[in-house]
Order: sequence, then structure tokens, then C-alpha cells
Amino acid sequence: MSDQEKSSRMSPVKRWLIIIGIFLLVQMIFFGIDGTMWEPKINDSGRLFARIGRWILDSKFFTEWMTPYAYPFFNMFMTIHIIVILFQAIQDMSSSVFSKNKR
Repeated sequence: MSDQEKSSRMSPVKRWLIIIGIFLLVQMIFFGIDGTMWEPKINDSGRLFARIGRWILDSKFFTEWMTPYAYPFFNMFMTIHIIVILFQAIQDMSSSVFSKNKR
């Protein structure tokens, strides 16, 4: 691997600081907006996508179990964000394990 290819990759520590920083920034924005008039309004038209979205947001998971915010969309977005971060962590751990085994 050439020096140019190595320098173009971001170090794992820097990448994880950015990931966690973005997560915390989004959570602070949600915390500031939750319960105010600035909450986004969800289009409740009769279209299929809107009905599916409303069904997901009104599910027990986002209204009773996972409720750090009063607005269910923020709860759903936070849950998806955490799942994506966990997948990234699993991928990073598995790639570091397999790359160490090849050496």
C-alpha cells in the first residue's frame, strides 16, 4: 500500500469521534426542539408511505417503550441512529480482527 493510500484513510479514532459527535449534536437539537412549536409536522395524507410512517410512529415501541422524547419521530430517528452506530462498531471490530489474523 502506498503512502498516498494510507494518508487518504481516516484513523478509526478520528472517525469514531466524528460519529459520536454527530450523534450527540443531533440529540442536543432534538432535546431543544422536543415539546416546542418547532417540531416538524408529519404529512398525514392518505398515501401509502404516510400511512406506513404513521403506523410505525404510533406503534407501542416508539410511544411507550422507547420514549426519551415526547415526539415519536425523534424516538424513531434516535433508534435508527443507534442501530447504524452499532452496525458500524460491529463492522469495525470484525475488520480489525480479520486484518490482524492476516498479518
